[in-house]
Amino acid sequence: MKLYKYSVGAMGTNCYLAVDEATKEAAVIDPGGDYEKIAAAIAAKDCHVSAILLTHAHFDHLLALEPLRKLTGAPLYVHAADAPFLSDNTLNLMQRFSGETLTIRPPEQLLHDGDTVAVGQEAFTVIHTPGHTPGSVCFLNRDTIVTGDTLFRESIGRYDFPGGDYATILSSLGKLVALGQNGIDYRLCPGHGPSTHLNYEKEHNLYLN
Repeated sequence: MKLYKYSVGAMGTNCYLAVDEATKEAAVIDPGGDYEKIAAAIAAKDCHVSAILLTHAHFDHLLALEPLRKLTGAPLYVHAADAPFLSDNTLNLMQRFSGETLTIRPPEQLLHDGDTVAVGQEAFTVIHTPGHTPGSVCFLNRDTIVTGDTLFRESIGRYDFPGGDYATILSSLGKLVALGQNGIDYRLCPGHGPSTHLNYEKEHNLYLN
């Protein structure tokens, strides 16, 4: 699977277009704004979007969601614990950061830990990593993990927003570190900022020590 990254929205959210090269089936992860940019990327890669995935349901990861659903007809996947955030502008932080309201339709698919989402002949495995939000997840495909706002290069996501918790996010980070016991140095693709690798984070990220 090929993963393309696009910085979108005022907060520089990383939106990912995951394309199965064999079938040209694709998933969009965290469409956080700049709908036209995302639509142009889909057209440029000549792919068919069969799923829209959210690492969590904060507004800056879903501002382009509804027009993207209209364009692609693809179902929305979000963890069950974050589903209430979609219809609550306090929980999804839209009110806090913009004072405006956001209307999101309910998701077609609720995710749980260990679920798989097929993208052509490839698939993402869902890793539930609460702490930033109750329903934060990471998406694992082979040696790549899309970490959302759970883990950044040399940092982690905030845990002082509604539903966040410091002890919980530390436990989730331990879950990611444990994955590396199989000897794979996973590439980590966060919700903001540059990509990194698990071994680098184990050495340089204070929250993983």
